Amino acid sequence: MFTKSQDWYDLVYDAQGKDYEVEAATFRQMLHARGVPRGGLGGPPRLLDVACGTGRHLALLDDFDRVGVDLDPGMLERAAERCPGVMLVEGDMRTLDPGGLGAPFDAVSCLFSSIAYMQDVASLTEAIGSMVRCIRPGGVLAIEPFLEPGVVELGRPWATFVDRPEIKIARMDVPRVEGRCLQLEFEYLIADADGVRHVHESHRVGLFTREEIGSAFRAAGLEWSFVEPGLSGRGLHFGRRPD
Repeated sequence: MFTKSQDWYDLVYDAQGKDYEVEAATFRQMLHARGVPRGGLGGPPRLLDVACGTGRHLALLDDFDRVGVDLDPGMLERAAERCPGVMLVEGDMRTLDPGGLGAPFDAVSCLFSSIAYMQDVASLTEAIGSMVRCIRPGGVLAIEPFLEPGVVELGRPWATFVDRPEIKIARMDVPRVEGRCLQLEFEYLIADADGVRHVHESHRVGLFTREEIGSAFRAAGLEWSFVEPGLSGRGLHFGRRPD
């Protein structure tokens, strides 16, 4: 989780060029193309965003009746500022409580590669099964994957730089592969009115093949498809729960 870097999380990904507005518009069209209603006399369609983070996608999908879930209470605090009136719940994607979340939903999403925090196929399958239990018959599950095994360039350094008048940030790491996981050791240098400081943050994420994720969708009883390029070039896994 981004527990130590929550204050700069959005700044870092803005600096990388992540365009939430374009992604949200594209995602909305994809959901409607797969049978998620556009709303009407019955009210807006219902969306559960799992691992909603700071609520950037959730805030833009405001034509849905939205609920957000995240494991990190600090991220949910930021989402609450961005999404007033939206139900936000602290929870683990592997053990979602359908009743407590107000299920069923027309669509459940898990975007920005958050599924990679499942570090093995068993956890992946558990998380997908948990999300499926929140979907109505005929509803849709959408998951944005991370990287597949063999894609990471070993020894290649990664860096992001934030250059704003009030703050400068450098985030660097050299990822390493350990089995079927990628170990990320983010090193931050932050300069602002309080001075310069260093923050270290570790992330360990799973590397899954497209077929492994597809198999987990099918095991949960979904009709699975994969769409490229998706929202950010990594594709999107879609699953429809049979009527």
